[in-house]
Amino acid sequence: MRTAFSVCLFLALCACNPPSPDVRYGYAEGDFLMLAPESSGRVETVRVVDGQRVEAGEPLLTLESEAERLALEAAQQQAQAAEARLADASTGGRAPEVEAARDRLSQARAEQIRARDALNRAQRLFDQGFAPRARLDEAEAAAATANARVAELSEALTLAEMPARDGQLQALAATARAAQADAARLEESLNRRTVRAPADGRVERVLAREGEVAGPGAPGLRFLPDGAVHAVLFLPATQIGAYQIGDVFAVECDGCPDTMVARLSVIDAEAEFTPPIIYSDQERSRLVFRAEARFDGVVPPPGAPLRLTPRPDAG
Repeated sequence: MRTAFSVCLFLALCACNPPSPDVRYGYAEGDFLMLAPESSGRVETVRVVDGQRVEAGEPLLTLESEAERLALEAAQQQAQAAEARLADASTGGRAPEVEAARDRLSQARAEQIRARDALNRAQRLFDQGFAPRARLDEAEAAAATANARVAELSEALTLAEMPARDGQLQALAATARAAQADAARLEESLNRRTVRAPADGRVERVLAREGEVAGPGAPGLRFLPDGAVHAVLFLPATQIGAYQIGDVFAVECDGCPDTMVARLSVIDAEAEFTPPIIYSDQERSRLVFRAEARFDGVVPPPGAPLRLTPRPDAG
């Protein structure tokens, strides 16, 4: 199909404008991009119309994404909860718990003082012979119990004020990182439900409307980036050795500036025949090679007929 169109256009241009030996005819062809979301879904919003100019990053089309938004919200809540658990474990016990532990220790120390005073009195009475040994033993036992209670509650207060053990903190930190990564993954997945312009350019055609399905196998937009146009031209087989990649052509077309140039970038490996499609020595002059050239600077609109003249003085 491309060959037939190319040949027909080549013949038509030649018929309308008898070419000089150096002029080559062709046309401008756009390097269109077919834009589609990375996952399939029903189109919720189309933000552009055919022919609209857009800037890079501008949203063009969005898929229905309610389920993805809910999943992201749940993941963000889980990440916040994991971070809160890590922060709580890192700072030690809660303030009311620490305060209660201090109150219990203060009471135990007061009891320790009373027990020590009672022991001292019992010791004096025993030494003076006014108290039996059993009473001294009871005072000693009470003092020992009070001392042990103070030691126990001092350790409890120390533990309440300390953060969690290193292993527990590492586990909580890993859980928080995993929750954050999951939320980031879901957020990226949600963002990919919107098709954005990959560059400044023009929306050539909207292919999917609201309510239709778009996805990797069903593009939603046909897009032409700025400057993404090349020239297609035809080089006679009898002169193919005179051309090489990098050759510069002066380009003429209706409404184009006089300074437009294009640089040869591709020469097909196989030749194409112009009708009649019968090869013979007599028909060899009709044999052409399809080639492409990239414009330097200004580009013509796609589909514009072109006249290209080699510039041997250009490097």
